[in-house]
Amino acid sequence: MHRFIHIPKNAGTSIRQWVYPMNYKDTDEELPEYIKDVGLDKHLPYCKLNKKARFVHQFAVVRNPWARVVSLYHEKRHPHTEPMSFLTFIHKLKDFTYDGHWWCNPPHKCFANQIDWLSISSVNSRYNKDTIQMLEVLPFNNLQINLQKYLGHQVFLNHLNRGHVLTNYKSFYNDFSKKMVAEHFERDIEHFGFKFETEATKNVWTA
Repeated sequence: MHRFIHIPKNAGTSIRQWVYPMNYKDTDEELPEYIKDVGLDKHLPYCKLNKKARFVHQFAVVRNPWARVVSLYHEKRHPHTEPMSFLTFIHKLKDFTYDGHWWCNPPHKCFANQIDWLSISSVNSRYNKDTIQMLEVLPFNNLQINLQKYLGHQVFLNHLNRGHVLTNYKSFYNDFSKKMVAEHFERDIEHFGFKFETEATKNVWTA
């Protein structure tokens, strides 16, 4: 059985139909009812899993931080949210708050480094490198090919829940905003070898 740790905006909605995602039964913590009602318990980080859930075979997908931030920004631009420029959004990464929205409520903050979703310790603590060895981490590029090889059967990723505006993420950045994202996701960049133009180049599973 392959259990999937769904980091937001990393193609997880497309992947979940082919695997077994996490849910509220996999944690001993009491989650707010609205989290369970709308299905957001699928976004459970490793540190929230109970001992039983940690014994199964697990994997996650990691994505270029600069591209992921643009995808998060498009998500933030839903009609029911207040207007916000991309630069303002970048400035809010460290202390983003939005009452009633899952981004900044349990079970996890999606603005944390992706490596925090895979850590055995709580968010914002120093990453325990031993944890990553218990999980398989797939890069975002060539995802369908890698996922098929990893799962051992054919899959078709249909790009579900894709951002509302399809643009080249690089066009959103200047040198200043590029540096801000690099500083915020420094640990992701260091561990997975991300560069502005590329996906993960180390510590990932590839076919």
